[in-house]
Amino acid sequence: MLAYVETRKETKVADDGNRRSITFSTEAASGAEAGNTLLPMLIAGLVLIVAGGIAVMAFV
Repeated sequence: MLAYVETRKETKVADDGNRRSITFSTEAASGAEAGNTLLPMLIAGLVLIVAGGIAVMAFV
């Protein structure tokens, strides 16, 4: 699976007059690792919803 990571780089001037470079990325902002996504939880949730719907329709 390919992961999309957007990176943005900004240069800020600190209080002491020195320039500091700060790099922002979606991976760093979310705290997740590239291989660790919520896709398995999404699939499991959808399976449970479908199973619940089938169970409700069986009794109605």
